[in-house]
Amino acid sequence: MGSSVRRSVLVAYTAIFAALAILLTFSHAEVPFPILPYLKFDFAEIPVMLALFLGGFGVGLSTSIIHWIVLTIARGWFLGPLMKFLAVAPMVIGSWLGIRMVKGRSLWKTLAMALLLGIIFRVAVSSITNVVVLLWVAPDYLKFSASILRAIGFNISSETEALMLTLWFNAIFNIIHVFLSSIVAYMVFKATAKILPSTPKTMKEV
Repeated sequence: MGSSVRRSVLVAYTAIFAALAILLTFSHAEVPFPILPYLKFDFAEIPVMLALFLGGFGVGLSTSIIHWIVLTIARGWFLGPLMKFLAVAPMVIGSWLGIRMVKGRSLWKTLAMALLLGIIFRVAVSSITNVVVLLWVAPDYLKFSASILRAIGFNISSETEALMLTLWFNAIFNIIHVFLSSIVAYMVFKATAKILPSTPKTMKEV
């Protein structure tokens, strides 16, 4: 595949998957996390991971950046879209590093390492950003989280307990989200890679 054609395909992939992510977001294709319902399993992450698997790191990260920018502009609010981006981007970075680490091995081993590093990067960055937001940027969110946790039976007697439980359930949510987004994207990737064997950068080529 020539460099100009390859570049055109990469741009097309980015545009298509970013548009699909935006469409899913504004279609409210999401499911609340039962323990902390303000956390949502967002189907818009699936096109981002599919962009990564089919188009490579640049396409996956560019898709997440475009999604973040459009979401910020459309909603007129920076904190929510930024927190979303700071969860998705580390997942993309970690997953791609995992893909590169098992270069040349089976797809299942590649997927397993992508999941592992995607989870580690996402949980680590999300935990740090949540500490910053809950303690300093928007402490009312911690109070809200504590009220939800108390309502479902947790005995919380201090801000520290509320923070630790919130971070714990955020981590569980993010682990599940990486699995859901990556596995669904992987299933679509397998079917699509058979139809488009000349994709510019896929998991089977690394």
